[in-house]
Amino acid sequence: MAHSSVQRSRSLILLGTASSSILICLNCSHPNASNSSTGPSGSAGSVGTGAGGSSAIPTGGSTATAGSDAVGGGVVVLGGNGGSTMQEPPHVCMSDPNQQHALPYTPGYQINAADKAAAQNTVQSLDYGAKIRQLHGPNTSGYDDIFRTADDGDIKGFQFRDGPRGVNLDPVKGGGKGYTTSFPAPMSRGAAFDVELEHDIGVAMGDELIASGSTMLLAPTVNILRHPGWGRAQETYGEDSFLLGRLGSAFTVGVQEYAPACVKHYAANNIEKGRDALIAKMDEQTLQEVYARHFGMIVKDGGVACVMAAYNLVQTSGAAVKSTQNAHLLTDILRGEYGFQGMVLSDWWAMPGAQTPDPNTRANNARDAVKAGMDMELPWKLNFPELASQTDLQPEVTTSAQRVLETKFRFHVNAKSGAIGLKAPTTKFDGGSYSITGNEANATLAEKAALEGTVLLKNDGNVLPIDTTTVHKVAVVGPQVTWSLKGTQQQGTINFASDARLGDLGSSRVNADPAKSISPCAGLKAQAPMGVEVTCADGAAGTAAAQAADLVVVVAGLTPHDEGEEYTITPDDSDRGQNLALDGKTGTTAQNDYIKAIAALGKPTVAVLEGGSAIDVSSFVDQVKGLVMAWYPGQSGGNALGKLLFGTASFSGKLPISWPKALADEPAFSGNGGNAQTTQMDFYLGYRWFDTQNKAPLFPFGHGLSYTTFEYSNLYVPCTTVPADGVVKVEVDVKNTGPVDGDEIVFLFVTYPGSTVPKRVAGYKELKGFQRAHIAAGQAVRVSIPLRVSDLWYWDSASNKQAVSPGEVKVLVGGSSASLPLMGSFSVM
Repeated sequence: MAHSSVQRSRSLILLGTASSSILICLNCSHPNASNSSTGPSGSAGSVGTGAGGSSAIPTGGSTATAGSDAVGGGVVVLGGNGGSTMQEPPHVCMSDPNQQHALPYTPGYQINAADKAAAQNTVQSLDYGAKIRQLHGPNTSGYDDIFRTADDGDIKGFQFRDGPRGVNLDPVKGGGKGYTTSFPAPMSRGAAFDVELEHDIGVAMGDELIASGSTMLLAPTVNILRHPGWGRAQETYGEDSFLLGRLGSAFTVGVQEYAPACVKHYAANNIEKGRDALIAKMDEQTLQEVYARHFGMIVKDGGVACVMAAYNLVQTSGAAVKSTQNAHLLTDILRGEYGFQGMVLSDWWAMPGAQTPDPNTRANNARDAVKAGMDMELPWKLNFPELASQTDLQPEVTTSAQRVLETKFRFHVNAKSGAIGLKAPTTKFDGGSYSITGNEANATLAEKAALEGTVLLKNDGNVLPIDTTTVHKVAVVGPQVTWSLKGTQQQGTINFASDARLGDLGSSRVNADPAKSISPCAGLKAQAPMGVEVTCADGAAGTAAAQAADLVVVVAGLTPHDEGEEYTITPDDSDRGQNLALDGKTGTTAQNDYIKAIAALGKPTVAVLEGGSAIDVSSFVDQVKGLVMAWYPGQSGGNALGKLLFGTASFSGKLPISWPKALADEPAFSGNGGNAQTTQMDFYLGYRWFDTQNKAPLFPFGHGLSYTTFEYSNLYVPCTTVPADGVVKVEVDVKNTGPVDGDEIVFLFVTYPGSTVPKRVAGYKELKGFQRAHIAAGQAVRVSIPLRVSDLWYWDSASNKQAVSPGEVKVLVGGSSASLPLMGSFSVM
């Protein structure tokens, strides 16, 4: 769409109630059936497909007029009492033998029978020592050689590479910092709520991984964001287990078209400060339903090849146990409940006493780990070589070697010569520069991800899209902020207007080709239409540029000092849990003051923030007309920002987190137990915390404005009763009521009225479905969101297993966790 045609739409209040103004089809024929009447919108048409998605439908009929302004996602619900339903006998949905695959990207664990047999035969041919050599890193202590295992005989060792925002080629043995595609950080991709996009990004990373000669991607990162202050917030998808499980599965399936993926960090690894000694304390229900659930989805749905055991200890009852030696995590839950068939490796140096000189201590550490179900210790020969003297562990060692070799054979990365991976990559690796080439399509994909994930938080007076009939000069300005990392002795200065911000400098760092990295300044210049002049200035020069402009875009954000992985900074600086402000860890207010000074010039001002999680905006949010969360938007993020601000694309990203008004509204970030912190991990976090605390965040989960508006109507829940192994194919009409095309993200939450399950209290709800739909201006689509009843499980402490509770389940559908106007229900048998 051209910038001149974008509607200056208002955010409209939701009208009506579920009983008086919205058609809810429960005991009726499908609203698109030939003998049924239309609902309040008068819409009728074809049905969305069972795998989830949308289909176009004709529109017609009358609509109610929307009322006053509201802080919301620009959604209206059709009002009035028009329309009717044809009552039908209650419909009982039956068991669905394909329920696991009712959602896309859920193939489960797959291995070619010949490859499995070859791995088994190879293990049988190995002596005890050779089996042990498959289970640890190389015999070295060099930090330039920590991402591989050694070749042994005819068996190739693993060559690991970190993700999750691109393939990290920094630790290539022999030197060189190589260039790969830098995608938006996963938190940005979480805001896109697009499983197909996430799958495609996984494919792209798998392709570049194999092209570089590497054989396992250490991604996805799916630590749930229990608090916005976590230093590695940018690496995960958000605060909801279902969201993490769905996106993590899609990403995994994409990567594993080429090579094995390793999901991390299992489990309850949510604080960087003191992570090696942190005790994550919780009850069993909290562990099972909140901190492990999404790992189970990525195992059962995504068929992930590898799980990384985390640094921290976990305590549910009895003593706290290291994740690397925790049989309850690695065997009872991972292999017993989830049926995991792949390999488990340790996070780097996560084993206790990893470099102790005492052989007896090392032997005991190794024994505990391998008996608990851990298969590989990294990065060097540390504890696991002591297994050689413990011949009574031959069954366990053989099992671990079998898992490692099956992973290698499954993905054809076992041979020392010849092609590696399940298929040949389309990109190429330049061994001289350690860089990926021929990845232009991936740069385009990175821009698409930035377009979908960038969130418009505030748009007072419709300051966006930029009205080029009145705005002829745009200034892009930003502060200059110096930073330093005590842990790695790195330092620098960020020019927020003219630098492309890719993220922190921890293990997930990615080096993008500078020639292909587009800053906010460059992006707005490239996307400006004829007749609009874009000037850029960093630091103090920004004031003069802003004074000469008709509209100002001020870019600010976080630095590698503000957030990142623990080892890059000193431990006392490694979390943001005590301060979410810009420059909060330096104790200054420089960036806040800069934004306020620019806004005080009286020009229409839009603030664009770059960071991994919620930022305290309380000091300037009322002084700017527009507020955009760009996250870390990847190498093509500047182009995406330019298209969004000038209106050649419409905002569609929505928050995958709850954005608090103040830090005090969140639960405590960490405990205080001396050298070993013990932190109580609460069952309620994110939107569930705010719901059950009866607090309103500044911006709720799912909040995100658009340049158009959407109407919801005709919720269809086809089942009145359904068994625990059934699928409920929920459908809803969504109409784009504006003159421009746009994407809407439709959310499906459930509640459990009258439930006796512990913790399912009044006000509690769970996300159980979402679907992105592209809707042309003035058109409507029917969106289908399959709900697997098995996803409604809770942890039954009495029987010590997962269970689906019989009884009523309410289905809530809408545009955010705070805007769910459509309601239906069914009962689980």
